[in-house]
Amino acid sequence: MKRFSKIKRLATVCLIGATLLGVAGGTVSAEKNKFSYSFNIKANYGNDYSKEYYRQTTNLNNRWMVDLQSSTEGDGTYTTFWLDKSGTRVSEPHDVKQGSGRHLYKAYSTANKKYVRLGGENNNYSSNTYTATGKWDEEGW
Repeated sequence: MKRFSKIKRLATVCLIGATLLGVAGGTVSAEKNKFSYSFNIKANYGNDYSKEYYRQTTNLNNRWMVDLQSSTEGDGTYTTFWLDKSGTRVSEPHDVKQGSGRHLYKAYSTANKKYVRLGGENNNYSSNTYTATGKWDEEGW
């Protein structure tokens, strides 16, 4: 009976220790930030950029997110977005339709563990300028 009680206490101590290690030594996960952006989309493919944020992931499946909520160019129009690091694209550019909701896209490995920003431009060569606003996140998870 004493032997069973010792084993039970030892198992309880191990379980508590494992739980504490799991909490204290757990992995850091990315936050869902959903930063606001307001771009002045320039004429003739002129670029505009958001503030930089740290992309802490190393997982290429952790996609970045953009949501084009409004555009003074008009409802249902398109703006091109990409992830940028110091003037270098670190994702493919993507045309996003105003009002179409969240879109998740893969980043290049060169975006991992780096400060990145959202880049935007008119999706077609035009002398018009407009304002595009919405939300974005450097990591979708």
